[in-house]
Amino acid sequence: MMFTGSCAVAADMESRIGHQNLTSSVWDNSRWALDLSSRFTLDKNNDHLSSQHVIGFDFHKVFTGKHGDIATLVFQPYWVRLNAVNNPAYFFDGGDDSEVTWRIANINFTGLSRSALNFRVGHFEVPFGLEKNIDTNGTLRQYSFSDRGVKADWGVSVNGVLAQFDYEVALTRGSGNNISGRDNPHVFAGRIGTPSMGNTVVGFSWFNGKVLAAEGAIARKRLGIDLVHYYRQWEVLLEVSGGNNSGFDRASAIAELSWRNPMESLHTYLQLRHAKQEHSDTWQALSSVSLGVQWEINRYVNVSTEWFKELDAIVGQEKASKLTAQLRVRI
Repeated sequence: MMFTGSCAVAADMESRIGHQNLTSSVWDNSRWALDLSSRFTLDKNNDHLSSQHVIGFDFHKVFTGKHGDIATLVFQPYWVRLNAVNNPAYFFDGGDDSEVTWRIANINFTGLSRSALNFRVGHFEVPFGLEKNIDTNGTLRQYSFSDRGVKADWGVSVNGVLAQFDYEVALTRGSGNNISGRDNPHVFAGRIGTPSMGNTVVGFSWFNGKVLAAEGAIARKRLGIDLVHYYRQWEVLLEVSGGNNSGFDRASAIAELSWRNPMESLHTYLQLRHAKQEHSDTWQALSSVSLGVQWEINRYVNVSTEWFKELDAIVGQEKASKLTAQLRVRI
């Protein structure tokens, strides 16, 4: 009886130690945060106020073996609530709806060749232009993803960081937040550029496929060049791209000048956008200006605001004028 009892105690202790080791391995080399934000947008032309409220979980983990890092996991599910939003994304059932969305949710296997040849699978930003190296997720400051119709998508990629250049080539579903086979969407995209840690970064991108929208999958092709230059507290960004949507030619450009204070707690930026798109019998020019401010109050709280104004609009439509403010808390 005493022998049996001792075995039971030993087995229980071994089980607890195993559970503790498993728990420790899950949280080793990892970090997580709750991401809470509320965004309010005033359409000044129509005196219309809309809002978006977000609750997210942000988990990062690096898996390590005897010979170094093996893989990096990023897992970011977000619950989004819309109130009186005009033109919401196709996967929302109108402007007063809530959905679970996926910001980034993938694993990148990096242990094969010291980051020269990596394999990513899951939900990630489609590699193209400025947004490949600049994280704008959850912020008012955005770049050109709306021109292509998708920012992050489900798929696989080959990527790497070398002494002379960085690269990522991806094959994705083309349906964005949800994996959908409606109208057979798909995207083949990639970007090759000089090292992202340099003072001047230049990249070449391509995008080819069908992107799912509310009205169905739309064929889109793009070639683009992007440039970033840092000088002290100043940052200059430029992206130029061209291609077509379902056979109609389109060209666009975005330029930004921004400044940060020495502590990098205050960031201001000025964006200019211009696009020309072909219609059945004419070309239409679109242009706009955005002025934004981001203030990081402390490591947990930041506030931001952006003023947006269309300088040219589609014939027959009023030039949009919007003011947006956001409060974001990361715990």
